[in-house]
Amino acid sequence: MGKKFAIGMGIKQILPDTNVLILGFKNEEPYASFLRKAITEKKLVFSSVVVAEYLVGATDDQEKVLNALTSQFKVLPVDLPVAQLGAFYRKKYIKRGKKLALPDCFIGATCKIYNLVLLTLDKKDFPMQDIEIIEKI
Repeated sequence: MGKKFAIGMGIKQILPDTNVLILGFKNEEPYASFLRKAITEKKLVFSSVVVAEYLVGATDDQEKVLNALTSQFKVLPVDLPVAQLGAFYRKKYIKRGKKLALPDCFIGATCKIYNLVLLTLDKKDFPMQDIEIIEKI
């Protein structure tokens, strides 16, 4: 099970999953406060996959907020190493009878390659044992 977590514990950078952005940008707690603190402490990193997923359902105002944040914080692409590791994860879990969404595999691979902590509400979508996941804040 994921750890309960607070920023300020000498933490690595945080990569929020799409579901966390949705709730945080709707000002739902504790996600909104957690994201504000991550922003203040410069601990936020985005995946280009999460940005794309979020923008699909974003209003114009929400898109402006995300664009402002992505201009200040790093957005990591699905480059060749991320694509290769993401494909490895998907293949590995398909062989075990668990079909993972390829975008989630890319998000997990991004966390592994860049040594990031994933903040998600859907830990079941990320069964990878080699990434750090927070599901409770």
